[in-house]
Amino acid sequence: MRITDSPRRPELAGRLGAILCITEPKGPEVPPAYAVMADDYDHTVQFERHELAPTGRDRKHEDYYYVGRVSKVAGVTT
Repeated sequence: MRITDSPRRPELAGRLGAILCITEPKGPEVPPAYAVMADDYDHTVQFERHELAPTGRDRKHEDYYYVGRVSKVAGVTT
């Protein structure tokens, strides 16, 4: 997915990443939040649905994890 816009994290706008987790809100009035690992960024960041856009690309588990620890994504072209 691509981070399209984020008032809280404007420096990440336009970057590619992967959704690692989606919250399950207790009520319909609360929208789900998405935990995203942006390429070449060492932390997961929370975004709302309107701040993300699908790219149509799939990634492999190995792109992010090696034997239980997080790695940086390498060789991703935009």
